[in-house]
Amino acid sequence: MEIYLVNREMKDLNPLTYGIMQCRPGYRYGPMVRPFYLVHYVLSGKGIFYKDEGAYPVKAGEFFMILPGEVTSYEADREDPWKYLWLYFEGETAKRLENLESPVGPLPRAMFDDLIAAGNNSFSEWGGVTEEYIAAILHRMIAEIFIHRSPHSHHARRAETYIRTRYSDPDLSVEGIAAALSLDRHHLARLFKARYGMTMREYLINTRIHRAAELLREGHSVTETTALCGYTDLPNFSKMFRRHFGVSPGQYRKRP
Repeated sequence: MEIYLVNREMKDLNPLTYGIMQCRPGYRYGPMVRPFYLVHYVLSGKGIFYKDEGAYPVKAGEFFMILPGEVTSYEADREDPWKYLWLYFEGETAKRLENLESPVGPLPRAMFDDLIAAGNNSFSEWGGVTEEYIAAILHRMIAEIFIHRSPHSHHARRAETYIRTRYSDPDLSVEGIAAALSLDRHHLARLFKARYGMTMREYLINTRIHRAAELLREGHSVTETTALCGYTDLPNFSKMFRRHFGVSPGQYRKRP
C-alpha cells in the first residue's frame, strides 16, 4: 500500500508519501539516494539496513532513518521478513535528524496505530487534515527519538542556549549555568566540551567578543559595548577583544 499525500508545503515537517509493505523473504531495495527524509518503522519481522558506516540489524519495534543524499539499501530477513511502515518527508525540523548518533533505534508502536488504521481506511476519517495529522505524528516521532537517544547532547545544547541568551549578565558563570539547569558542573562541562569542542567559559567569551564586534560595527561606543556584553572591567574586555581580533575595540570601531 502506498499513498501520495497533498504537498501542503509545511515548513517544519511536510509529509509527502506514506506506505506499508510486507516484504518477501530476502527482498532487497537499493542502493538508492533520496532527496528527502525517509523513516521506516518495523511492524513485524526483521532485516538489515545498510549505509556507508556499516550494516544495522533492525527488528520489530525499531526504526531506521535515511537522510537526504545518503546511499543506502536494506534487506528483509530470509526466515522472518519484515513488514514496515514508511514515511517520506521534508522540513526544517527534520534537519535535527542529521545529529543522530545512530540511524537505528526503538520507538513505541502506539504512536503509529492511528496511521496504520487510517491507511487501511484511505484516511477517510481525517477529511481535509490528513497531512496535518501525519505531520503531528512526525513531530511526536522526532521528540521520542531525541528524548531517548540524545540526552547528553540535549543537556549541552540547553547550556549553549543559556549562554547565548544570558551572555550579557556579568555574573554568568559555569557554576551558575549548571545550577540553573540542575546538573552537576563537572558532568555538564564534559558534555559541553564533547559537543562543541571548547569549554563553556571559552564559548561564553567567544559569544561575548563576537557580539561586541557586531555592536561596535553598529556604532556603539566601547564603553556601551563593554557593558552590553557582560563585562564590568574595560581593560579586561579590551585585552580579550585584542586577543581575538588583533586590534583594540577602539581601533576596530574606526575601521571602514
